[in-house]
Amino acid sequence: MPRLLILCLHRRRRVAPPGRRLVHLELGRSQQPASAVDVAVGLVVIFMTFLTPCGYVLSNLHRFRRE
Repeated sequence: MPRLLILCLHRRRRVAPPGRRLVHLELGRSQQPASAVDVAVGLVVIFMTFLTPCGYVLSNLHRFRRE
């Protein structure tokens, strides 16, 4: 059995030491909430990724029907 599979199947119990938490609640630089501009750019990129090929096919549908 591969070692990675064994490590994934092996369950470990994590017990917090007294007075300590298991979760780090402070936000680091990489975990800052996204700004409105970042969200807008991301949505535009995602929609353009899916809609550009569809628009190309629909605009050139007469060429595809001939073939």
